[in-house]
Amino acid sequence: MSIFEPLHDFFLRRAVKKLNESASTTRLVRERVESKIGFVYPGANFIDSIQIADQSVGYVDYGINPLGDRLYINRIKVEPGRQQQYIGLHVLWLLWLKHGLPIVPLNQNTGYRTRRRLVAAGAQIGDELRSDEQMRLEQLRWQHLLPKRH
Repeated sequence: MSIFEPLHDFFLRRAVKKLNESASTTRLVRERVESKIGFVYPGANFIDSIQIADQSVGYVDYGINPLGDRLYINRIKVEPGRQQQYIGLHVLWLLWLKHGLPIVPLNQNTGYRTRRRLVAAGAQIGDELRSDEQMRLEQLRWQHLLPKRH
């Protein structure tokens, strides 16, 4: 056991506690599940409403690949008046808690501070996939699961 492990564990517990407290008023409510041809096909794509105090303040569009080993964030949309309230951070944390999968943003920046807070609490955040080439290379991991075309 490293002499730094107790210190690491202390800060990890503290980061988790802070995120749990700050995200406690945010809920994700499932609106739709789709399995259509797209980036994660034949995986599932989800649209969840973001709710605070039973009011919708936006939505998150995400998918889980057919291997079930990554969660891809397509879009987090928050009402303009609510954008400086860390709602995106809370959504990512709730998705991490629910699915326990590495989160990979597609064509968007998670921001250094958001990424740092999530990683400090033990969440796994992958690098953003920004180009069509990066996305194509990622899709190659599950192409063997696609139905054969005749």
